[in-house]
Amino acid sequence: MTEVTTGHAVTGTSSPVDALPEIAKPVVQNRFMKGLVTSGISVSIANVATMPMDVTKVRMQLQAIRMADGTKPPGLLQTGVNIVRNEGFLALYSGLGPAIGRGLFYGGVRLGCYGPVKEAMGVTSDNPSLVRKIAAGSISGGVAAGVTNPLDLIKTRMQSKANPHKTMIASTRAVLAEGGVKGLWRGSGPSMARAAVLTASQCATYDEIKQAIMRVTGLGDHFGTHLSASMVTGLVTTTATAPVDVIKTHMFVGGNNYTGPLQCAQDIIRREGARGLLRGWTAQYVRLGPQTTVIFVVMEELRKLSGLGSL
Repeated sequence: MTEVTTGHAVTGTSSPVDALPEIAKPVVQNRFMKGLVTSGISVSIANVATMPMDVTKVRMQLQAIRMADGTKPPGLLQTGVNIVRNEGFLALYSGLGPAIGRGLFYGGVRLGCYGPVKEAMGVTSDNPSLVRKIAAGSISGGVAAGVTNPLDLIKTRMQSKANPHKTMIASTRAVLAEGGVKGLWRGSGPSMARAAVLTASQCATYDEIKQAIMRVTGLGDHFGTHLSASMVTGLVTTTATAPVDVIKTHMFVGGNNYTGPLQCAQDIIRREGARGLLRGWTAQYVRLGPQTTVIFVVMEELRKLSGLGSL
């Protein structure tokens, strides 16, 4: 696809860029901004597609807090059934607004900045350093999560069964009443840690697996390769982020009960054992596996349509 340059007329052909308002053209014509936009749209689409599993995952992670000692909490399917039976089908989409908003910015920054940060660290086809790829993913993911922590906190609060506030505005007011503006960044430590692990494991794994598939099988850089690489990436990412995700969820919902992430982790292990840090793994994989696949497959196609190269 030929790049359209500001200030130069294009004759004989037209592109989607020509139909945009003048103020928007510099954004889509800038390579860096294209990366942010395509990444943000990809993550938002994936968030909408996997929202029911995200709500179910959060409920499963929080069930142990409310269950009596020794009582086994319901599993993935039963938790989902209980949500629909007791609260209605739309409860599976609780927190959809902040999830879309966060996806556009958080997803755009954490995935859109991965490539530029990786290149700035000297990663090239001749020097495909895995360590530097992991570092690039950690930096872009951590920064994105820190900035968008308020949206993630509000989304998680809205997904909690104990939350009496059903709108984004009401939930935000409740958080501000509890802890002021600083309260919007409660749990930002584990949230940034999770995002760093998530982005590093997603991007570095996808990068390495895709190259390995093409090298071993001789397949080209096309849909089948993207699909296969992203499915493996989802499995690795889920396992790597599960413990941090559980801690983040507990701190978002009951942050006042913990002095920090370490104390929260100790409390979970004391009550449930080490496997408590993996609670909701199945729900997380059912969500994060397809979500990772949707993100990378959609993003590869959007990058192709916008004139960017593949990841």
